[in-house]
Amino acid sequence: MFHRVAGLAAAVFIAVTSPATQAQTTPVKIVVGFSPGGGVDTLARLVAQGLAQAIDRPVVVENRAGAGGTIAADVVARAEPDGATLLLADTSLLLAPHIYPKVNYRMSSSFTPVAMVGDAGLALAVPASSPAGTLSDLLAMARKEPGRYTYASVGVGSMHHLGGELIKAMANVDLVHVPYKGGSPAVQAVASDQVSAAISSLPAVIPQADAGRIRILAVLGASRFPGLPEVPTVAETLPGFDATPAIFLLAPAKTPAAALEKVAQALPKVLAEPKLQEAFIAQGSLVRYQPADALAAWLPAQEQRWVDLISRAKLTFAP
Repeated sequence: MFHRVAGLAAAVFIAVTSPATQAQTTPVKIVVGFSPGGGVDTLARLVAQGLAQAIDRPVVVENRAGAGGTIAADVVARAEPDGATLLLADTSLLLAPHIYPKVNYRMSSSFTPVAMVGDAGLALAVPASSPAGTLSDLLAMARKEPGRYTYASVGVGSMHHLGGELIKAMANVDLVHVPYKGGSPAVQAVASDQVSAAISSLPAVIPQADAGRIRILAVLGASRFPGLPEVPTVAETLPGFDATPAIFLLAPAKTPAAALEKVAQALPKVLAEPKLQEAFIAQGSLVRYQPADALAAWLPAQEQRWVDLISRAKLTFAP
């Protein structure tokens, strides 16, 4: 599966450089709340490379990993609103204030929306030895023996966790959540039959599926993933389901539109480049562009959607 697109991934770590004539130009900084080499970091570098060429100005990626991305968010929220500092974040950023009690930023007042960039693919997988050949099979098993079957995620409060809770709510089944510290241990757990299923990123599950250690039952997006056209969506079993983490750019609150104009104008062209779109697919993601006004409307609606799920599922989070 993954080998059909993995060859494109070699291009994603190309350093962002600028011509000598830009040496004295202040770079645009894209802050990422995760470690170098991870999925969000890789996508940030792809966007940075395209932007640097489009706006004729250096664009660099700065990693501020930790606390589920909230450290990076706080850095950007406190930065000068001059258009030189941006945050590349995903949907989990919306939920952090409802999970971490000491988060200082607030989505409604700490940031200026810049643009939607894309969606990061998630998948539900089971051990190769599982009797569940489809998602419907797994749900039927869970209904027959409530509380027996488990699913792993990358951690409490993650989109992976909440995607599992949404499946439970829509299917009316009892699956026990087992949190792990990251995608790799979660996928290893399902590959070794320690859990009944796992929800993880596509780049994490596809190599294990190709090796025959796990079986991918469904992707969590609203549509089938182009790199895995044979794998159904959860929505094909549970109509209306969508638990795809979105990826978007934010600036500090009160950043003037004029300071973001060049970036805002360049982004749709950058994201329309076929090579960039192919590189996104190689990383298990899809380009999805929305301008600032559409993102501004999407953010509070999406936040409320997941907060309602947290309330309905009566989820609690350790401090």
